[in-house]
Amino acid sequence: MSLRPRTDSVSGTRGSIETGSLPAQIHRALEEAIIAGELSPGSRVLPDEIAESYGVSRIPVREALSSLHEAGWIDIRPRYGAYVRARSRTEVAQLFEARAGIESELARLAAARGDDQAFTRLRASVARTARAAKKSDTHELGAAAVEFNAALRAAAGNHVLAGLSLTLEKRARFYFSPIASALGEEWVEGQTRLLKLLELRDADAAARSARRHIVETGEAVSRLLPSDAFTD
Repeated sequence: MSLRPRTDSVSGTRGSIETGSLPAQIHRALEEAIIAGELSPGSRVLPDEIAESYGVSRIPVREALSSLHEAGWIDIRPRYGAYVRARSRTEVAQLFEARAGIESELARLAAARGDDQAFTRLRASVARTARAAKKSDTHELGAAAVEFNAALRAAAGNHVLAGLSLTLEKRARFYFSPIASALGEEWVEGQTRLLKLLELRDADAAARSARRHIVETGEAVSRLLPSDAFTD
């Protein structure tokens, strides 16, 4: 399914459904569209259009919208419909504060537990970020950031922290996706600095570096997103 935003609704072209739970697949497709900005904050989500684009009934669509509401991606307003959630300065502050703590601990563990294979994967991710930054490729920068964070989680070897990190990362992407091209050089610097400390097995310094990287990204989001992008 290919989703394209309109001024007040979700529309798309008919696509196929892969094997598995229909509600879960629709949830993932819409979640990614929201994160990537294909569905803009405040836009209305119309179940009939989604069902038509997938060629399914409204039942799995309603289930997907319900789970998206529970996950905080959309607001369901009785008698008014479903809308993509708005951005909030309060959430930005709290979100990146939480991420800073989790990512710093992941970096500490990665410095202690990471092996050559893990560091090779991280180096490849940093190189990808650098290439994308030179081209100011917003989509590729976002993909490279996801890749780097996944590699760091794998190196840390803690599934509980990894799950928390992934959840917060998705929420963070909702905020930084529109301005990723402006953050590219800063990300290259931050990732490179962290990688060197990981390779040196300096756990404490790596933790501080990861925290600094997340905090700086949060500050940049608040500074670079226009004021009218937020509801508070």
